[in-house]
Amino acid sequence: MKILLASYYPLPALGGIWRFVSQLKNRLEHLGHTVDVLSHNPEATKYRIIGRQPEVEISQLSPYIKEKLTEAFPTLHSNYWIYHTELYRYSLELSSLYYGLHQYDIIHAQDVIAARAISRVKPKHIPLVTSAHGNLSGAIFYHLKTGNRYLTDNQIKDRFEYEYHKALEYSGYHCSDYIHTQSNWMREKIINEFSVSADKLFTFPYGMDIEGYFKRSEVETSISRPPNKKVILFTGRLVYLKGLQHLIESLAILKLHRSDWECWILGEGLLQNELQAQCINMGLEGDVKFLGVSDNVPHFLRQADIFVLPGLQDTQPHSVMEAQLSGVPVIVSDAAGLPEMVINGENGLIAAAGNSHQLYLHLNYLLDNPDIRTQFANSAKEWAKDRWSIDKMVNNFVAMYKHAISSSN
Repeated sequence: MKILLASYYPLPALGGIWRFVSQLKNRLEHLGHTVDVLSHNPEATKYRIIGRQPEVEISQLSPYIKEKLTEAFPTLHSNYWIYHTELYRYSLELSSLYYGLHQYDIIHAQDVIAARAISRVKPKHIPLVTSAHGNLSGAIFYHLKTGNRYLTDNQIKDRFEYEYHKALEYSGYHCSDYIHTQSNWMREKIINEFSVSADKLFTFPYGMDIEGYFKRSEVETSISRPPNKKVILFTGRLVYLKGLQHLIESLAILKLHRSDWECWILGEGLLQNELQAQCINMGLEGDVKFLGVSDNVPHFLRQADIFVLPGLQDTQPHSVMEAQLSGVPVIVSDAAGLPEMVINGENGLIAAAGNSHQLYLHLNYLLDNPDIRTQFANSAKEWAKDRWSIDKMVNNFVAMYKHAISSSN
């Protein structure tokens, strides 16, 4: 098969989507398929097929697109966010036409915006499948929540930015021939909230290059743990939907009872200054370390005793997969797809989302019980090696592609 992986967003990029795309491409090519990746570049100046020349500069396309947008929506330019989303998605459409979509057997969109753009310009006989890596409108909700804490949930959902992205998400699902979800939570949301037929959905988890991950983990590192203290680790974006504000509240309670721990926060994002201020206000400035972004996550995990992700919305984050493979006991919230990644009480613990006291109780329990930490760690590692198999994931995608192609014929 000749396969196009298409993304509205920039690639390569830090985070799970690029790991997913790059590993899927490599494995499919190993099986003899031809795979191209069409995406925004990291500088947000062009859409291009990675590694192919020439590349299409957005500046070459934007005068035409801006003229059409102004004709259709004369005041849209006043909303910078939506205006540039429109500019970029139409740039993706025109770039797709430039490279030619007729050459592919199947197109695999990595987000609903790319799905909508590609669906408008692709030949009708070429099937389009979409991976729902996340709930777009939910992510927009929490992004808006970050800067509008005074608004109620309903007021945020009445905002034009939220309604716009919800409409894009709806159209992206409905223009796809088939949709991949990695969690039952995401599957049910698409069926119930976006009125998509269950027959269009394939549900199976992500996989990882586990052998490659273990090799990266074995490299020597200078990262060292604090003496006589356990390390609690979070890795990810410092944004509202990750629930870090609740983690810091739980750590403030934990400090009232014990001091044999240190928390490392690995990542960056919009809330970093606010979270650092929260730590200072709660007397945690010496106990919580903000370490920035690193491409050395396996080495930090080697030093960790507990991994925690108190997210408010997450589907199947690679950070949890990596922690389990590293043999680190995991605490996650019960939000979205997270509880599907942990067997509560067997290979990790699940806390109610937003419940700082329950999160404190789980942290305290694992710090108190080294034997339970070891039991969870060993169980999680064995479970993860089977559950997050990249070969199983790729075989599932190949079966999905073949089904889509045969259905289109």
